[in-house]
Amino acid sequence: MKISTLSLLEELERPEYASMKKAFRKRRVVKDEMIAFPDASENVVFVVQTGRLRVYRAYEEKEFTFAVLEPGDIYSSHTGAHVVALTDGTLLVTDIGTFHREMMEAPAVTQSMVRVLGGLLKNAFQIIDGLVFSDSATRLAAFLLSEARAEPEGPTVRLEMTIEQLALHLSMSRQTASTLLADMGRSGVIHKLGRGVYRIEDPDRLNELAR
Repeated sequence: MKISTLSLLEELERPEYASMKKAFRKRRVVKDEMIAFPDASENVVFVVQTGRLRVYRAYEEKEFTFAVLEPGDIYSSHTGAHVVALTDGTLLVTDIGTFHREMMEAPAVTQSMVRVLGGLLKNAFQIIDGLVFSDSATRLAAFLLSEARAEPEGPTVRLEMTIEQLALHLSMSRQTASTLLADMGRSGVIHKLGRGVYRIEDPDRLNELAR
């Protein structure tokens, strides 16, 4: 689910980015801590060093996930979205004014920020399409396919999130997410290997469900 293939953690270790690296301070976060929210007075830019963060918007009683930030991803808190820690972790944080000054000399940072914003826009359109045109089973199947990784025992999904977080990400109830996963398991589409880990047994059927 990583938005950008370019890791700023690696870029910041390069000698030419020493000035920008010094501009960041380390901040520890704990699971479920709110990192940013609409109308927050502080505008900061941060790079995820460890852990995972969820970017979402809330409308009345519903939440819509736009992205999950992973190590190496960069984000700005002034976007007006909620950002919450899915796990304990650490961030590299700087104020937005300092970031703008340093960014002029760091093309890799600009490139990564553009990719993150592009990924957020893409995810937003996917959410809209899913809500308008797809049912819950279709959204779940599409998500599992997007998260599948090639492993020796076959395509495997490692959710790295709870059922509650998965349900929020896909805009469905926890019970619906749990029931759909159980149904896919009983029908032989997926096989649960452990907590949050599923092997895709029937990729063709899963593709059909995702359409």
